[in-house]
Order: sequence, then C-alpha cells, then structure tokens
Amino acid sequence: MVGLNHATAPVEIREAISPKPHEAGRINTLVREATGQEGVVVISTCSRFEVYCQPDKDGEQAVVEWLVRRAGRDISSSLYVRRGPEAVSHLFRVAAGLDSWVVGETEILGQCKAAYQGACAEKTATRYGHLAFQRALMVGKKVRNETRIVGGIASIGGAAAVLARSIFNELKERVIVVFGAGTMASSSVRHLRSKGAGELFVSNRSLDKAQALAAELGGKPITLAEGFDRLDQADIAVFSTGADRCLLDGEAALALSRRRGGRSLFIIDIAMPRNVAPEVTQAEGIYLYDIDDLKGVVEKSLAKREEDLARAAGIVACESADCWGRMTHPLPAAGVPLAPVAA
Repeated sequence: MVGLNHATAPVEIREAISPKPHEAGRINTLVREATGQEGVVVISTCSRFEVYCQPDKDGEQAVVEWLVRRAGRDISSSLYVRRGPEAVSHLFRVAAGLDSWVVGETEILGQCKAAYQGACAEKTATRYGHLAFQRALMVGKKVRNETRIVGGIASIGGAAAVLARSIFNELKERVIVVFGAGTMASSSVRHLRSKGAGELFVSNRSLDKAQALAAELGGKPITLAEGFDRLDQADIAVFSTGADRCLLDGEAALALSRRRGGRSLFIIDIAMPRNVAPEVTQAEGIYLYDIDDLKGVVEKSLAKREEDLARAAGIVACESADCWGRMTHPLPAAGVPLAPVAA
C-alpha cells in the first residue's frame, strides 16, 4: 500500500490527487493502467488517498511516481508505504477508525466499503483484496460494537458542528447555511440541529436532494443560487458539496463583505476538493476554517477515550495478524472447500 493522509500531507496536496468527477467509477482502473499493477483498490476520502495492490518488483515505485505526477509536484516526503502484514494492519486500522483524525468516526467504514465495492465493480480486486477488505469491514463493525470509540465526536460533520457551537455559545438565534446534501453535509445538519441551530438552510444544486435532507432533519431547502444570496444574512456557512472547483473565491468574498458591511461570517469548508478559496480571508469579516482546522476540536474529545482506543487497537492487531496468516497460507487441495470469509 502506498498513500498519504491528513497526518502526512496538507489539504492542498490531498486536494491535488483526489479523484475528479470524470474519474468516478474508474479510479481503480486508471491506477492499474497507469502503473501496471494488479489487485488495485483505492481508498479516497477528504482525509486520505491510499492505493492497495499486489506490486511486482518495480510496482511500489510505479505507484509512487504516478502519485507524484498526479500531484504535479514532489510529494514523496508526504507518502508512506506499508508492505505485507503491515499493509493489512493499516487497512484494518483505517476501517476501524483508528487512523482517522476524527478517531472512531463512523463515515470511514462506509467509505472503505464503497472503495471495495468500486474495485469489485471495476474487476480490479483480486483474491487477496477480497480477503483483506471483507475481513477489514467485519473488524470495523466489531470494534465499534465492542468498544466505545464512537463516543464523543464521531464524524467530520460533528466536528464542524462543535466548531460552530464554539464560535457562538448559542446557535438558536443564528442563521446557518449548509451547502451540499451528501453524507458529510447530512452529518453537519444533523449535529447542528442537535446543538440547537435555529434558522438553518440546506442549499444544493439539486433541489430535490435539499428537500429530502431538510424534510428528514429539519431546515429549509433552497437552491445553490439562493444559498449564496442567503450568505448576506448568514452567521455561519458550512460547505460540503462535490463540486470540482471553488464555489466562493476571493473576489466574490470581497463583494459579499461589502454587502454585509464587514459583519462577521464564519465559513467551515469540509469539502474535498475545497469549495472555498483560501483568499476569502482577505475580505473584512470573513473567517475560514478548513478540514485541517478541525483537528483541535477533535483532540479534546479524543483524550476522554484512551481506554477504549487501547482495546480497539488490540482487536485490530489480533484480527489483522490472523487475516495475514490466512492470506499467506497455501490454498487447500482441489475439492477441499475454503473457509467462509465474513462479508
């Protein structure tokens, strides 16, 4: 496995190598064709980009070189490599939420499942990938069922809501606009609602999706254009759309600041690629927090769960060692059934 994550690479690098919209449904095939490696399964989230494969003698370097070309700069110092049992252990830690900056987060297990399903659909996963990912998904569920690592902040959306609450002690009188209707946007709306958010708008390019989310969790559905109009009165804006470009740039922020008379607007951008250009902070009264800025919020919650984290790490170590043993054990003779693999 070759990859990078929130701990080794800043958001600018993660953004540069994240899949583009036209690569949806073919990122595993793209990596296989570009590097010549088999067994490719790519996990790509806002916090990480990891390529799992069965490399030939030059395969590891081929993946590294592809990532460097994709980033358009030398990112070798941001990359890490895990081989053999270490790669399996790393995957299990990822699925269990132990390698996330929101430790124990609930979203990563679904993202691992989606990554595996994507590789299956593209027919890039091999026997070893099937064994490792199926077992990792099972262990991810086991860790969450047998420990309490999900306690406290358990999602990026939750961290965004906690940050919003820390900015304003009381959210009831605040106007909040959430851009997007996907998993993280939904999580943000849910947590903001639980923290007493008053006037909350759900803005999305597809109004149907905004309506569905607003109906489920509360809030007023509006179009993307209406969402930007609402920024004139908003106190907090959370951006989490799938757009492949900035939706709010420095020039637009300057105009927005003038319309607001310099009144403070706090923007939380948890999208990948980022929805908001860093230059917006040059506008008076505009404050921007990106996904890396949420780490401090998470660290406070993390300190309360040390015992459960140790137990979770123990489960992962035991299960990954067993999985590696099964992966390297010779196949049984013809006619002898394989032991069932947990789904």
